[in-house]
Amino acid sequence: MPSPVRQRRHARGVARVGDHRRLPALTTVVLALVLVLTGCVQGPTGDTNATVDAGPVIYPLSLRYPDVRTVSDVAYGEDRLQRLDVCLPAGHEAAAATATATAAPLPGGGVGAQAGQGTTDRPAVMMIHGGSWSHGDKATAAYHAVCEYFASQGFVVFDVDYRLAPTDPFPAGLDDVRRALDWVFRTATLTRFRVDRERVGVFGGSAGGNLAAMLAVQDHASTAYANGDRIRAVAELSGPSDLTAASTGAGGVTPSFARKQLLYLGCTRYADCPAARRASPVDDVTAQTPPFFIGHSTHEFIPLWESQHLARALRRHGVPVTLVEVRGTAHSIAQLDRAMSERVVAYFRRRLG
Repeated sequence: MPSPVRQRRHARGVARVGDHRRLPALTTVVLALVLVLTGCVQGPTGDTNATVDAGPVIYPLSLRYPDVRTVSDVAYGEDRLQRLDVCLPAGHEAAAATATATAAPLPGGGVGAQAGQGTTDRPAVMMIHGGSWSHGDKATAAYHAVCEYFASQGFVVFDVDYRLAPTDPFPAGLDDVRRALDWVFRTATLTRFRVDRERVGVFGGSAGGNLAAMLAVQDHASTAYANGDRIRAVAELSGPSDLTAASTGAGGVTPSFARKQLLYLGCTRYADCPAARRASPVDDVTAQTPPFFIGHSTHEFIPLWESQHLARALRRHGVPVTLVEVRGTAHSIAQLDRAMSERVVAYFRRRLG
């Protein structure tokens, strides 16, 4: 019979073996806890996916907005297409226009100590229309209705026109919407339209969704961002995120849309088109990119995988994303039934305060 000393040594050895066998399981539990606490399992705050059904009508078109006022064809540049409309919420009047509120440059690049910080200042959304980068207009019934709808919900809305392809291919349209956004951040603009410079978002559909996304992923490199003025939130519907040859393969865009992309890019073929990558927001996401709301239909002519890839790129960099997949073929702002319209408004309210 073993001595008491040998029995105690044997017991300790069994305990050590048991502890060793339990170590991997314990390590797994601890690692899982660390991942949860550091956010590696859960996405960033507000990071969600949803699949929904779309109603048959563009909800903003079905409403009337008697209390919303529109200031039309305000110049942000010299070209005839460098114009925008401003939809103002009820009771939120613009100050009288002054010479400094036009396209002329302002001293100091539009950064003022007091402008856009009053108690009556509103959040703002800059809106970019679609049309395959080659047609479309801020004043079409559907886009103007969306402008008025957002204004009816309390936002000052800047509804932007921009130069179009093929007369003005990439990067003309992107340069224009960047110029328009810089104009929004000017002290004179913020003062005139009583906008809070710390609560400015961007909205776009289709080609306008692509341009909105491009503004967002490149915003960190802008002069306005360096001066403290930046996009706080983006909502885009059906925006192409990959304009390279990858978008034209199996499961990609239609041949007719592929040709429109080439016209926009100023190229004759994808094999020799460096602009294609430069016009693709999926390749430029950084940790500084603002939060995104993405709406995309499951069977429309812009493939759903483009928005899914963009959402994954944003999440890899820790950027909050709300991705809403809409069953059916509704493209761009045609997704804005009542429920989707309210989702976008709720998103902007959450992100812009």
